[in-house]
Amino acid sequence: MTARRSVLAFAAASGRVAHVLVVQGTVKSVGMSRKASVGPREARAYAARQIERFRPDTVITEKLLARSKKGAKTRKIIEALGSVAELADVESIAVVRGQAHTNRFVEAQDLARRYPALQPYLPKMRRLWDPEPKTLIYFEALSLIEATFGQGPSSPRRP
Repeated sequence: MTARRSVLAFAAASGRVAHVLVVQGTVKSVGMSRKASVGPREARAYAARQIERFRPDTVITEKLLARSKKGAKTRKIIEALGSVAELADVESIAVVRGQAHTNRFVEAQDLARRYPALQPYLPKMRRLWDPEPKTLIYFEALSLIEATFGQGPSSPRRP
């Protein structure tokens, strides 16, 4: 384990790809790209730029199960993100995103409580007919870090 552990996680959803950078348990950067969701090539370019920009110790992507609700295009984008992470000169981990909360909004509230830098991105509960809030993807990326390391990246727990 390095003295300054930095973890970069990528998440993809319909129409967006996001990253969250956590350094020593503190969120240092979040970002989202619509262009990266166009296809695998754009997703690879986005991931490569963020890895080069932040030079993290570890990159985390989602490991998809057969029963995942993600669509075919999003699955290809997630695979592309993972392939860049595997080729980069960093530790690369693909982790299954679990569900320890009632829903993703409750999960986002819990994560925002523990990571105050994400408070401004906390979405309000939506009604059934409302579109999914775009910022929910930041919490999805952060949940991948927590699924890998527990509460914060300072105490590793392998998937």
